[in-house]
Amino acid sequence: MKTLIGMVTFGNLPFSQLTVRSIEETVKSPYELFVVAGKPSDNATKAWLKATSIPHIVHDRNYGLPYSINDIYDYAWKENDFDAIVIIGNDVIAYPYAIDSLITIAETTDNEWVCSREYDARALCRDVPEAREYFHGDKLKFKDFDKRPWELNMRVSPEIAIGEAGLSDVHNLALFKKGVFDRIGYIDVNFYPAYYEDNDYVRRAINAETPSCTVNNAVYFHFWSRTIHQETGGSTHRYFQMNRNFYILKWGGDFGKERFTLPFDGNPYNFGGIELPPALKLDSRDDELAIIKQWRSKGV
Repeated sequence: MKTLIGMVTFGNLPFSQLTVRSIEETVKSPYELFVVAGKPSDNATKAWLKATSIPHIVHDRNYGLPYSINDIYDYAWKENDFDAIVIIGNDVIAYPYAIDSLITIAETTDNEWVCSREYDARALCRDVPEAREYFHGDKLKFKDFDKRPWELNMRVSPEIAIGEAGLSDVHNLALFKKGVFDRIGYIDVNFYPAYYEDNDYVRRAINAETPSCTVNNAVYFHFWSRTIHQETGGSTHRYFQMNRNFYILKWGGDFGKERFTLPFDGNPYNFGGIELPPALKLDSRDDELAIIKQWRSKGV
C-alpha cells in the first residue's frame, strides 16, 4: 500500500518536530511525509521544512484546518496516486506499532477509515503523578522538549486487534483510504478555521455507510490542543460557537442529535450568494476561498 502521512502545522515547531521524530522512530512500513504550514508568519517551521527537505506547501494566510487538509487530499489523490493517507496532528506522538497497525488493517481488511486510540496529557498526569512536573499550569504547558514523559506510561503492544467501529480521532491520528474520499470528498471549509469540521466529516461518513474500525493497539499521545494553549492564532471561542451553530443548521441538531440524513435536510442552502449543496460528498473546491472569506469576516 502506498501511504502518505500528512500533517498540518500552525506554529509550535518544537511540537511538530516531536511528531515527525515519532514517525521516524516508529513506522516501519513504507511511507512519504507531506506537511502544510498554515501560519504565514511561522518562519521557523518554513526554515525547518526547507532544511530537512520534507515536501510541503506554505499558506500565504490562515486558510484554516479544513482547507489545509484538503490540500493534503489533493497532493495525495489529485497530484499523486497514494492508496491511503494517515492524517496526524502536530501535537501528537505516535507510539510504537500505532501507524504500522493502521496500515496493516487497511491492507488486510475492507475498512476504509481506520482509527486509533488517544492517550492525552491529562490522562498521563492523572495516571502517573510524577509526570505532572513536566506539564505546567492548568493548560499543561510543555517546555522540556528533551524529555519524554509520555513514555512513563507507554502501554503498547505489537498484537493487532480490531475493536469497535471507528470514525474517531479524525485529524489526530487516523488512516483514510481513497474510498473515503470517493464517498464523501473534501472537508467542509465552512468550519473555519477549526472545530466541528471533524464532526461533520464523521456524520457524512456514517450516513454514507463508510466501513470503519478502531485498532486497539494503535495508540497515540496527545499534548492536548497546543495551538490554543501554547500558540497565538488558530481558532477562537467565537469561531467555535459559530461552527457549532452552523453544524446544527446543516444537520438539524448538535453532534449525536442530528435530525437530517442529508445536509440542510436535502435543500440547497444560500450562504451569502454561494449555493451550498445538500450532498454528503463535497467534490469541488471552487468556492472554498469565497466561503473562508465570509466566515473570516464574521469572526472579527
